[in-house]
Amino acid sequence: MNNETKAPKKSVNKKALKIGSISITTTAVVIAIFIVVNLFAGELPSTMTKFDLSERELFTISDETKDVLSRVDEDVHIYLLTQRGNENPTIREMLERYHALNSHVTWSTVDPVTNPAFLEQYTTETLSDNSIIAVSAKRSYPVDYYEIFQTEYTEEDYYYYYYYGQIPQGTPYYYGELQLTTAVDYVTRDDLPVLATLEGHGETALSENYASLIGDENVEIRSLTLLNIEAVPEDVTSLLINLPTSDISAGEEAMLESYLDRGGSVILVTGAVSWSEKAMPNLAALAAKMGMESVDGLVVETDRNRYMSTPFSSAPHYLLPALGSTDTEPLSLLANPNVYVLANAAHGIVSNGTAAVTPLLSTTAGAFVKTDLTNSDFTKSDADIEGLVYVGAASQTDAGGRFVWFSSPGLTDDTANSYVSGGNGAVFLSVIDWMNGNKTNFAILGKLMQVEALTVTEAQSAVWSAVVAIVIPVAVLAIGFVIWFRRRRK
Repeated sequence: MNNETKAPKKSVNKKALKIGSISITTTAVVIAIFIVVNLFAGELPSTMTKFDLSERELFTISDETKDVLSRVDEDVHIYLLTQRGNENPTIREMLERYHALNSHVTWSTVDPVTNPAFLEQYTTETLSDNSIIAVSAKRSYPVDYYEIFQTEYTEEDYYYYYYYGQIPQGTPYYYGELQLTTAVDYVTRDDLPVLATLEGHGETALSENYASLIGDENVEIRSLTLLNIEAVPEDVTSLLINLPTSDISAGEEAMLESYLDRGGSVILVTGAVSWSEKAMPNLAALAAKMGMESVDGLVVETDRNRYMSTPFSSAPHYLLPALGSTDTEPLSLLANPNVYVLANAAHGIVSNGTAAVTPLLSTTAGAFVKTDLTNSDFTKSDADIEGLVYVGAASQTDAGGRFVWFSSPGLTDDTANSYVSGGNGAVFLSVIDWMNGNKTNFAILGKLMQVEALTVTEAQSAVWSAVVAIVIPVAVLAIGFVIWFRRRRK
C-alpha cells in the first residue's frame, strides 16, 4: 500500500481569468479609442484644439479679421522668412489660426539665406528675420518683423532720454493681427482705393499718424492739384480737402462738382478760425449743392456734459458732440460706437434743404455760435445764433457721390485725437472707409506684451515656502501612511 499522499491540484479560478480577460479587452478598446480620437483631433483646425490661454489674448481673432477672411475666395500664401525650426512661436500660431479660419490662406517657411533670390521676386526691401510676405495671384505684401512687434515710447521716455541720456525701455506691443489682416486684404482686393489730398490752397498735410492709419486700411494716399488737369483722375476714389486757408477757383469747383456727379467722394475739413463763406465762396457753393451751408463763427456749448474741462479752466468751445446713428453709413463702420470725439474750434453746419443730410456730429439745442471771434468771453450775446448745429454731416448725389463736411480741425489733429483715446481718428477712418468702399474698418489695436511681475511680501513668501516645503510633503506622507496601515490590517 502506497502511503505517499499526492498534493491536491490547484483549482483554476475561472472567474478570475474571465475578469482578467475582460480587463485586458477593455484596456485595449480604450487605448484604441484614444488613438482614434487623437488622430481625429490632429485633423481639426487649431481654433478648435488650441485655446488662447495667453494673459494678453495674443491669439484671439477679432470680428474684423473674421469678416475679412470670410470674403477670401482665392489662394493666399504667406511666407515666414526664417530658418526652419526658428519660426517665432507667436507668429506661427497666428498663421495656423488664419489657415483654420480659411483654408485658402496657407503658409510655409522660407530661409532667405539659403534662397537669396526668393525675396527679389516680391520686394526690394531689406526684411528682418521672421518677417512675412503675403502673396496672391494679384500682388504681394511684405511685413517686417518690427512692424509686428513694436516698442512704443511715451513723451516722458523721450524727455529723460534727451535731457538725461537715460535709455528708455519703452512698452512692447504686438500688432500681428493688424498686419496679417491688412496683408491678406491687400493681396486679395480687385482694385485698391486711392485717397487724393488736394493741394494748392494752403491745405494742412496729414500727419504721419493719420497717414499710417489710412494706409493700414489699404487706401493709397496721393497728392493732387487740379490746376494742370481737366478732371479728377478716374482712379481717385476719394478726395480730401484738409483745412484750406484760401478758396478753390470756379474751375476747380466745377471739376469737383462733376467728380461728385459721376460717383466720386469728397471730404472737407474746415475750422472756425480759417473758414468763412465770404472768404471761400466757391467751396461754400460746392457744399451748398450737397445740401449744406455754414453758420460762421465759433460753436460754444452750454451743456457741461458736451464739452471738455481741464483742471484749470472750462473750455466750452472744446466740444464733445453727439454721434449720429451708428446703424447707418458712414458711422456703421465704427468698430467701437461708444467713442468720444473732440471737435475744437468748430463753426456750425446746417442743412439748406436741397438734399438729404445725415448728421454725423451734433451739438445740443443749447449751443450757440459766437460770431465775434475777437472776444474771448464765452457768454452768449444778442448777436450770437443759438440752437443745434452740426460739426460733421454727410450727403450723397443721385449718382452715388458722397460728401462729408467736418467743421473742426480736431478731426485730423493728433493732439485732439489723443485727448479722446483715438475717437477722432476712428470716426475719420469710418468716413474714409465708407467713401472708398471698404467693408471693414481695421480698428485692430496692438496688444500689450509686457506681463506684470508677481510681487509678494516677505510674509507671503514665508507662508508659501512653508506650504510647499512642509505642509504638502507632510500631507502626502500622512495620506500614504493611512493607506499602508489600512492595507496591513487586512
